[in-house]
Amino acid sequence: MAAPSSMTRLLSFMQKTERVIYYWLTGMRPPGLNPALVCSAGHQWPMSPSNHDEQSLLESIFGSTLWAAVPKTRRSSEVNRTRRFGKIKHFEAAIPKKNIVACLTCGHWHEKHTICGNCYKRVQEETREMREAMGDDLEFHVPHSEVAVLYEGEDKNSPNLKDKYIVEMKKPRPQWFSKHLLTKVHH
Repeated sequence: MAAPSSMTRLLSFMQKTERVIYYWLTGMRPPGLNPALVCSAGHQWPMSPSNHDEQSLLESIFGSTLWAAVPKTRRSSEVNRTRRFGKIKHFEAAIPKKNIVACLTCGHWHEKHTICGNCYKRVQEETREMREAMGDDLEFHVPHSEVAVLYEGEDKNSPNLKDKYIVEMKKPRPQWFSKHLLTKVHH
């Protein structure tokens, strides 16, 4: 069965609107609806507009349009499983990846355009140690200036460290952690 055209929908909407307006103005049902309303058990229609409250009026106007997006039939469990475990998702792990490269720093394998997992773990551990070195200053009193990390053997009195919050680490600087990360380059 073909879906109703937009003209049919518009005509149906106009007829419903006309019925609601007729009932609202006169307080009586339109003549064409009497047999249908007799069959609906338990529903009593008020005969005068004074008995008609605002909420039921809005419900009678917008009630049919609010249910337009509700599915007509239940989606079966077989259809749900087919959709969830479809070919693409189910066999995604079986498709060989072609974008795997070796890390230039540590040699572990990782996907191209992503950070190496092994190198990232080292950075996480170093960050955790820096937080521990900051102590309560990080948790309760956030530094109001730029943070500088100093490892063993580095000069505290450097002019670059003026007005910076200094975190002292009691170990040598790792090779991969550059000393000049925040140094501005002049062209």
